[in-house]
Amino acid sequence: MMLETTPLASQQPAAPDRPDPSKSLVILDTDIGYDPDDFVALAIAARTVDDLAVITADETQGRRARLARCALDALDRHDVPVITGIDLGGNHRFVMHDHPCPPPRRPDDAVNIVDELLDAVAGVCERTSGPIVWVGMGPMTNLALVLCSFPDLADRLSVVQMGGWLDHYRDKTRASHNLHTDTSSAGLALRAIRSPRLVLSDFTNSPHIDITTDSALVRHLRSTTATAWQRLLAANFQAWFTRRSGSWMHDPLTLSAALDRRFVAFRTERIRIARDARLYRDPHGRPLDVACAVDYPEFLAWMHETLLR
Repeated sequence: MMLETTPLASQQPAAPDRPDPSKSLVILDTDIGYDPDDFVALAIAARTVDDLAVITADETQGRRARLARCALDALDRHDVPVITGIDLGGNHRFVMHDHPCPPPRRPDDAVNIVDELLDAVAGVCERTSGPIVWVGMGPMTNLALVLCSFPDLADRLSVVQMGGWLDHYRDKTRASHNLHTDTSSAGLALRAIRSPRLVLSDFTNSPHIDITTDSALVRHLRSTTATAWQRLLAANFQAWFTRRSGSWMHDPLTLSAALDRRFVAFRTERIRIARDARLYRDPHGRPLDVACAVDYPEFLAWMHETLLR
């Protein structure tokens, strides 16, 4: 795995062709309640982003939205709206089973899910006339639906998506998780958005950002001084560790790129998007901005400082 460091990367000026995230609406599209890196990213966003909204990806009977609301309230961000996203039936992709959650929607209620999502997204986006930063941390279903319903938003959205791979992945027979879970939506969204940035799994599936049960962050979350939101995050880590030995910080790294912290370097490559959402270099492909290097030490320092201050 490549490791490239860029001293003082976080102090570099914002790219002129990208919106300033400190002055933009930031939308987190997250499948919180599974791998705890989503919860970590949500906590960082809640502590650093003024104008924030959350949509839940790969919903499972509304449980992700309920967890996100609980976490944001514990972080004293009652102002942040939580929008329930599309349910993809991923019940096995939710580990916070001990967290109180609402009962499943009745069948006669389900017909309104899409309308409710679109109305809520439209309302959030209408409160600003400027660019919008969309941070994709789960399957791209919600984004594709929004773009199909409101195609004018494609001109306003600056999308940073976690996922995709070009050279390194644990299963080279398929796309990485977020793109693989809903391949059609991934293909549509990546084609509809102008210059999306992909934080590739080549760089997020890295031991440099693997948080394990012995990590300093987890030890702090379990300490007697931990706050309510930190204890909830600790519970997410504990549930995850029953399945995996560690959690790669995919989504906090993606969020850092969306916030223009410059720990992730990008380059433009010609990419062919296959029907199964796998990505291939192709001189006849479409230009996509893909991760090419990461300053892991600087990123980790920022992540820990933001979470534990």
